[in-house]
Amino acid sequence: MKWLRLLILTLTLTLLLLPSSVSASTSAEVTITATGYVCGAPGGLTLTYISDYEVGISWTKGEDAVNTTVRAAVGRAPESRTDGYLVYYGDGTNTTDWSNNLDTLDAAVYYKAWSEKAGGVWEEGGSATEFVAGIGMILLVIGIVCLGLMIAGFVLKQAMLLLAAGLGWIMFGFLMYSKVFENAFMNEALLTLGLALALVSFVSTLTIYMRSRPPKISPEEADYQNYRRKVIEATRRR
Repeated sequence: MKWLRLLILTLTLTLLLLPSSVSASTSAEVTITATGYVCGAPGGLTLTYISDYEVGISWTKGEDAVNTTVRAAVGRAPESRTDGYLVYYGDGTNTTDWSNNLDTLDAAVYYKAWSEKAGGVWEEGGSATEFVAGIGMILLVIGIVCLGLMIAGFVLKQAMLLLAAGLGWIMFGFLMYSKVFENAFMNEALLTLGLALALVSFVSTLTIYMRSRPPKISPEEADYQNYRRKVIEATRRR
């Protein structure tokens, strides 16, 4: 009976091990390719209008990135890392674009940046798109209009024209302060000029307004004027 028990045990162990042996011998090799996060996109893409010929660009390098590329296109956002024209490629966090004269372009220039990880692998999303447009012609038009209003206001003695000129010079100064030349001397000089002309316009407005108001007279002066008017009327009747 011992040999029968040994035979049953052997057959049982063989049946238990058979499926795993068959599965192992018939399985195929499977290659799994993972896609998704590569590295972080550049952050804080910032454009600084320096002049119609120069745009400053800065950003924060993406997490795990070693290089950043910045591309630009006129009138639309770059659609990919090969679209538009190349502005920068490297491991820095700022650059300057000298490629255009913004004042002569018919549309704004759009910028976008992408991150590259070690080994040449690029993230696909890219940064948020930013754009910049020239304002040199706008400033020139505002300056000419304001100067014309000032001259007309002085010649015609019109307070409203001078008031409009003053508000225009305030706008001129605001544009200089917020968007135009980063060159300190140029920016501060034109800002000071705009504010000075605005002050002149407002003072002239107040002066003309005060002169156009009828003078205040005392009650005694009013009585005298009434008496004089009555005497003149009585004289005419005679």
